[in-house]
Amino acid sequence: MSSSKPHAFNPPSVPTPPPTYSQVCITPIQPTSKLVTLAGQTGLQSDGSIDLDIKVQAIEAYKAVHECLKAAGATPRDIVHVRHYIVKETGNSEKDKLDVVDRGWGEVWMEFMDREADGHRPPDTVVGVASLAKKALLYEVEAWALVSS
Repeated sequence: MSSSKPHAFNPPSVPTPPPTYSQVCITPIQPTSKLVTLAGQTGLQSDGSIDLDIKVQAIEAYKAVHECLKAAGATPRDIVHVRHYIVKETGNSEKDKLDVVDRGWGEVWMEFMDREADGHRPPDTVVGVASLAKKALLYEVEAWALVSS
């Protein structure tokens, strides 16, 4: 990538998104550094299926984050900010009683970062939302990474 313009693309190892966006964007910010921004990653599978458990959705989302970062020449250790979106009202009265930070995705995130990023804990924002792009989705994560070569 020799251009100074952002380069947006879809890695073949994650589900292809609608034509309105790309999964990954690499933006050169210095001759030897690049900012990698990821679209929101979810538990949506390539075949269109979605597990109804938020922990399983989070696991699948983190796999997609890992694949997107790898396709951009980055790793989870390069992440500089994360934004988590959690559906507030799911129709499950027991789970809906819990604060969005207490629904199990956080433990899965820490396990992922312990395994893939040596326990790195980048700044994050947690947002409770009314809904996501598909009715069955309960969790979505965005990540930004900075890579120096």
